[in-house]
Amino acid sequence: MMCLLIISCKKNDPIGDLGETNNEFATQLRVTYNSTKLVMGDTLVISASTWQRDDKFQKIDIYETVVETFGINMTLKSGTSVLTKTADESTLTVLDSVLNKGVLLEVFAADMDKYWTTASNNYVIRQLYPVKVKVGKYANDVTLIQKLNDADFGVLKSILSFAITKSDYLLLFPTAPAGHFGGATVLSPTGRENLKQNLTRPMLTAIVQTIKKVGSYNLIIDVAAMTQTNTITASTQKFEINL
Repeated sequence: MMCLLIISCKKNDPIGDLGETNNEFATQLRVTYNSTKLVMGDTLVISASTWQRDDKFQKIDIYETVVETFGINMTLKSGTSVLTKTADESTLTVLDSVLNKGVLLEVFAADMDKYWTTASNNYVIRQLYPVKVKVGKYANDVTLIQKLNDADFGVLKSILSFAITKSDYLLLFPTAPAGHFGGATVLSPTGRENLKQNLTRPMLTAIVQTIKKVGSYNLIIDVAAMTQTNTITASTQKFEINL
């Protein structure tokens, strides 16, 4: 007996298989970048390619979010050196939400035809983004000490109490008695406690020799394609840039 096996083949329809949301075909979105490793001074090129079966766009948005995560590298006038964050460990890390979803570009449906690309049969939106520091709450100078919250300043004082030189301590507390010094570190427990309780931001600022932030500048690019029924297709890319 001979059996004949017949297989029925159907031609793939990638557009038809995209799926529907809110009774409407979802927008398709592909976002590429000219680089994923950035340094300050670079120009990031954002390319968003998008299409929708029924061409029912509402808009395309490109957003930027910037978050700094940094420690403090500080020296004082008489030899004290403090570094609160390295690649391997951290004794104090400060978080600064510089910008949350700021609009870089917004393209509404009425303007979409400007971005139509015949060769690829879709819309291609390109945005140039110069990579440069946006200053948030904390400037990269001695004024950042004034902006530290009480908890972070308390941690910095604690770190300093173990690292400070005798000469710098005497700049802060010129009449400090002998009992403030000695032990395993320059300061005795009494001296460390005095520094933590009585050192103020202006006092510390007055004897800072150098100070800078060390850590990462995190740039997040969000691209969102929205249909007329508010269905959103989104893409997110994060870039970590050394400060």
